[in-house]
Amino acid sequence: MRARVLSRLRERLQHRRREIAASRDAAERGAREVREGRTDPEYEESAQADHVEYTLTQLSDAQQKELALIDAALARVDDGTYGTCVECEQAISLDRLDALPYALRCAECAARDEARSSPRAPATL
Repeated sequence: MRARVLSRLRERLQHRRREIAASRDAAERGAREVREGRTDPEYEESAQADHVEYTLTQLSDAQQKELALIDAALARVDDGTYGTCVECEQAISLDRLDALPYALRCAECAARDEARSSPRAPATL
């Protein structure tokens, strides 16, 4: 993979990581404001506590998983294995990496993996 393309993809990964971290930081600031009593007088205290809880859950499991995938992709960039399918060891297409910069598998292997893990439709009579 060319250095310029690799650099662009690395920057996209780092940018997305910063976005997720900013979301987490905003949620933590909101929680801190409620704990310190800097609340909106238009809401009841319990409603604000519920709102804070909701805000804190915005950094969902999916985002935590995305952070792990991003960190793993950045590690692969550093060790020179980025862009190589973990199953067939062929190059992952640039189109796929543009769409999903932390992809572990090429499109074919990902489709095969998805087909294996999808529940089968019940048989018709």
